[in-house]
Amino acid sequence: MLALLLLLVAADGLAAEPVQKHQRGEFHFFTGPAADWVELHSVAPAWDEKRLASEGMRWRTWLLDSQYARFGGERRRYFDHVYEATSPSLLTEAGKVEIDYNPEFETLTIHEISLRRAGEWLPRLKPDAITLGRRETEFERDMAMGSVSALIVLDDLRLGDLVRVRYTVAGHNPIMAGLDHVGGTFALTTPLLARQLRVLFDADAQPQEYRDARVAPAQVERTARYLAWRYRADAVAAVVPEDRNPAWFFPYPYVMVSEQRSWADVAAWARGLYPPAQPLSQDLQQRIAQWRALPDVPARIAAALLAVQEEVRYFGVEIGDNTHKPAEPADVWNRRRGDCKDKSRLLVTLLAAMEIEAYPALVSAGSGKRVADTPAAASAFDHVIVQVRNGRQLLWLDPTQVGQRGPAAAQEIGDFGFALPIAADTRALVPLARNPDNASRSRVLERYVAEAGGEALAMSVRSEYSGIAANSLRRDLRAAGSEQLGRRYADFYRRRFAGLEVAQALKVDDDEGSNSLVVSESYRIVKPWTQSTSGRRALDLSADSIGGALSLPESLRRQTPLALSFPSEISHRIELELPAGWRWSGATAQRKLDDAAATYRYRSGEEKGSVFSEESFVAREASVGVERMNAHLDWRRQAREQNLQRWVFSLPPAEADKARKARMNDLLRDVMNDNKKATKEKNEN
Repeated sequence: MLALLLLLVAADGLAAEPVQKHQRGEFHFFTGPAADWVELHSVAPAWDEKRLASEGMRWRTWLLDSQYARFGGERRRYFDHVYEATSPSLLTEAGKVEIDYNPEFETLTIHEISLRRAGEWLPRLKPDAITLGRRETEFERDMAMGSVSALIVLDDLRLGDLVRVRYTVAGHNPIMAGLDHVGGTFALTTPLLARQLRVLFDADAQPQEYRDARVAPAQVERTARYLAWRYRADAVAAVVPEDRNPAWFFPYPYVMVSEQRSWADVAAWARGLYPPAQPLSQDLQQRIAQWRALPDVPARIAAALLAVQEEVRYFGVEIGDNTHKPAEPADVWNRRRGDCKDKSRLLVTLLAAMEIEAYPALVSAGSGKRVADTPAAASAFDHVIVQVRNGRQLLWLDPTQVGQRGPAAAQEIGDFGFALPIAADTRALVPLARNPDNASRSRVLERYVAEAGGEALAMSVRSEYSGIAANSLRRDLRAAGSEQLGRRYADFYRRRFAGLEVAQALKVDDDEGSNSLVVSESYRIVKPWTQSTSGRRALDLSADSIGGALSLPESLRRQTPLALSFPSEISHRIELELPAGWRWSGATAQRKLDDAAATYRYRSGEEKGSVFSEESFVAREASVGVERMNAHLDWRRQAREQNLQRWVFSLPPAEADKARKARMNDLLRDVMNDNKKATKEKNEN
């Protein structure tokens, strides 16, 4: 018995190697073993290509293991990642390891950095070579997160080596009050040999989950210490993402789990972060008095929204309580900056001062309507907007948007799907519909007039935009300026007409009250014809504003939904004023192409001495499902074929004869020049 006891003590001593702290300036990390609740996952001795093909793939993921402790007051997450680069060009990237954590409420413990070469694991954890640095990866998106990265560079990494990284991040953001959820994906863009997600709850917990149907049900194990939910997957083929998916679509199978709670619990937590505001500054109270004098409630809403959108720039300091608790509205206004929650609380405060009922509302920009499938959790949201209850009218406003104009009921809002208003009567997620007058409309008139007997064309383009289309163009003008935008437009037309020159600078008329923009362009095109013979001229044209809406996605054999620009209405008319005696060889035509998601119309003919074509596009749905994809793509092909046009014109006999003589003279001149050149070269030789 004594010998056995000594053996157990020795074994325990070997397992409990010391935890060491490593200081790097104001930050630190630890090295040492994983906690006793962690199960070490084995790595397959070899990759079975017949079981899981990896040929042609840039990476192979041998193991992805994530384990979460949520019992006994614990909040820890353990990760074990084993990967292999399959190309020498990727070894540099494979040899760089970066581990992020937030030192304000989290600690990092690195357990293992190693390589497997020829079947042997070689340790590569060198604490002295690890650096810690503030890595504000979100700073370019105007957010300071307070995160720190442990940066590790591996030496002597060779093709065929497996890299293994194991670490634990302990702690959680206290502002969340434990109302978060955990989970993970069960497929990657690389082949995945083994995947595990293991979550440990208190023994008496009643977890709730969202599980993609492609993931096998959890294996549940109950012990005296904890309740374990384990999800496993083996030999998972790589997922190849497709382009132009709706914002809510996620191509990878995934699982999310949390303790049992309701959306009402989350709303109650959020209300505690939005207390009544402190008194506002004198200048802001004066602005409120001015808005009160506006003729009606919609005008007051629009004025307050515009002030928050345009006079308070977006910048978020997501550190400590600021990750979820907004700043005081008076402070946000005085410093003229804030993130989504700051700006939303400010807008709600301004509206309340005018007796307009409004509430901050939590939404997910990353998940969209998928948020309704997830377990109720504060971590399900990443954005805050405002819900306005104006009598029977319900409006959704986003104070972080810029460039928006027009009535409150026409304001643009993202495709969030559902929202959780921070109101006392909130019990569940609320469907989020677009504002009643929200639309995107574009109308283009493209006109050509022949000059100099048809050797040049004067081209004018008048484009009218309203709603979302006007907002988008206004933002482009702010970012690029009218001069740069004018150059961009001219270069676009030069792809079709090499001899295009700008006749007048781009002109923009902005009617902010109605949220409409008019853009006027003027060009002159020398030798515009696609084909030019002695008696005929041909011109290739396209209603480009509609052509973009009809474009085919890169992925055509699709397994995922396709997003449409919705709501949108586009019309485009092209006219060419016929010179005297010219005849158009085309004929009056009319075509209607309908799809469940959109409609395309085409009409062409002659009218008042001009040839014209009119096209229109109207989107009726925001996306097309896989079950209707083939029919929808065929509809796009038909509409695109109609969208690309060639107009052919016959010249009057006198002009045809003149053109024939000119062409003959050109040919003779070319022959004479060639003869002169040949004679000169002969004499020189």
